Amino acid sequence: MKERRLRIADCGLGIPVWNLESGIWNPRPLLPLVLALLALSALGPAGADTIVLRNGQQLQGRVTIEGGKARIELDVGGTVVVDAGEIAKTTADGPAAAATGEAIAVPPELMGRLKAREEVHKLIEALFDEKEPPRLKAEAELAHRGREALPMVRAAFAAATPVPRRHLLRVLAAVGDPASTPKIVEVLRNPNEKELHAEAVKALAAIEGHSATLILTELLVNSKDDEVRTECLKALADMGTPFAAPFIAEALRADALRQLARAAIGQWDDPVLLPYLLPLLDDTAREGRERAAAWAVRLVTPGHALPLTRLLEAYDDDKDVAKALRTGVTRLHRDFPVVGDVELLNAPQTAIRDSALEALKKVQKDRKKRGNTPRDWRDMRDEAAQPRLDVAATDTRARGLVRNVSGEGLAPDIESSLKTPAAALPVKVDVAAKLLPLPPLPADRPASAPRDARPILARLDHEQRTTTYAVRLICLTGADLALPGLEPALCPTRPGGAVLISFARLGDKRDEVLARARRLALHALARSMGLPPCADPSCPSSSVYSASDLDAKSPRYCAACGPAFAAAWAAEHDAASFNYGPAGAKLAAIATRVKTKDACAAAAYAFERAFQPLQAIEQWKAWQVAGGAEPAQVALVTKRIELLDRFEKWQARKKLTAPAPPPKARP
Repeated sequence: MKERRLRIADCGLGIPVWNLESGIWNPRPLLPLVLALLALSALGPAGADTIVLRNGQQLQGRVTIEGGKARIELDVGGTVVVDAGEIAKTTADGPAAAATGEAIAVPPELMGRLKAREEVHKLIEALFDEKEPPRLKAEAELAHRGREALPMVRAAFAAATPVPRRHLLRVLAAVGDPASTPKIVEVLRNPNEKELHAEAVKALAAIEGHSATLILTELLVNSKDDEVRTECLKALADMGTPFAAPFIAEALRADALRQLARAAIGQWDDPVLLPYLLPLLDDTAREGRERAAAWAVRLVTPGHALPLTRLLEAYDDDKDVAKALRTGVTRLHRDFPVVGDVELLNAPQTAIRDSALEALKKVQKDRKKRGNTPRDWRDMRDEAAQPRLDVAATDTRARGLVRNVSGEGLAPDIESSLKTPAAALPVKVDVAAKLLPLPPLPADRPASAPRDARPILARLDHEQRTTTYAVRLICLTGADLALPGLEPALCPTRPGGAVLISFARLGDKRDEVLARARRLALHALARSMGLPPCADPSCPSSSVYSASDLDAKSPRYCAACGPAFAAAWAAEHDAASFNYGPAGAKLAAIATRVKTKDACAAAAYAFERAFQPLQAIEQWKAWQVAGGAEPAQVALVTKRIELLDRFEKWQARKKLTAPAPPPKARP
């Protein structure tokens, strides 16, 4: 026995142990060992256990069974792991098959797995090359292998030096491996690994998306490394997350980040930035005031008509700022002619009134006989389109399922399901006018492979934000979808985001597909509106694990989820109509009931957009009380409260809020 093991060592093969399930990476190749076992099998020892596999093959060694897997420690060296069901019988101290001169045959499937792992091992070794081109080539190959390489990539990342770890981070980001997130966060928290922090930020943003907002914002505020802060700023700007809004505005004060922060604000389309940008109108530098005014007029909505009017009054003596603000008045009348505010036409400043009337003439050419009066404005406002739920499709077949020529399909089914006595505001469901085709597959990915849902969801979220009255966008597709760790994904959905539904696994018959898609849409809408999973298994808001689970669910929400959805819809309805104040009040009522950080934050964002900082501060304090956040994140919210308090004092000086109505006289 000793002599035989020395022979293997003398061949330079070593005696590595490789667990095929866990993917533990050993720096010595395994495939040569397997070939050596085949060659030396005739030298098997007598008196060892004989393991007989179901296909008749026999191995010599000791067996340990754990969790349905059999670990066979071969007497000639090495370890092989197989399913326990593959073992037909085990004979203790029986004669070895190898003693009779038989060779140990390795199953082809096992050999294929061993070869694949050997190739991955060689690619990981290439990451240690001194030259950059081989490292980049190996990185691309590992990313292409995807989940197959993940166990070994994770194990190598835990033990590698900084240079290969940088490449391994890129592989983890390209594959989208959520299981590696804790390790990446550990790297970011470790001050001794500063050279990896920038790459770790990119990987975390690519893998976690919006879920990484808190950590990225924390690094943006607290990191001393300008490269790390730059990467955080880029990632947060791409996400457009409202939590980061005040801290991106504060980045304007840092010389190293100023240009990038300006670019980020320039592409931002959320008025949650306004409370943090408007105080910049008092900047001592003329360029800073003009830039802040340009940002403000691009972000304002008709819900900000009165504050915009008061800003014009406050800055009437600043020629350049006033010119930009008047442009904002004209834009409101041009872009939102149906949701305007009579306050603009009743404004005391002649210049403001004239700008509004000039814009009104351009959009109301057919009303010359009546003249341009506030009456015309009210007429247009009464004809406004109502906030709605849009249902879109990615191809003509999906469009036929959304609504056919006879008016039947998913869109009317959803509208019927959402018509309940609990809904104070009816949900209008429209079919989007255009198809939203899927992005092309990468050239190296087979057409039959499931599509990564993340880039599709990002595009749908953008479409939802840029469609003025779309509270939510539902997109139906026939493509098979997947997310990291979830394959297939029937309806990948994020809170506040658009809904993507795949009917690829919902059945073959049209009626069956529509019935399941209807319940799946209600399930996804509940998640998008922030409702928790329902405990009633018949409610469509309860958990869904497969298409067959949908058959047992009702086409309507249960008695508890129906009112909760109606309240959330009413708040979103108001937000889409630019009624941010009422929306904040409704969301605050929901937050009081469910007492979660996400609900408090949603209400706070609505109040910030409504220029109601005191109410927003109250919701952020409730966010802190809800608990579950790290001290660094609590410190970020404390900083946000300070900035909102500063805006409240600035707003009071500029008199942006409408005066309280006089008390009614008693009879």
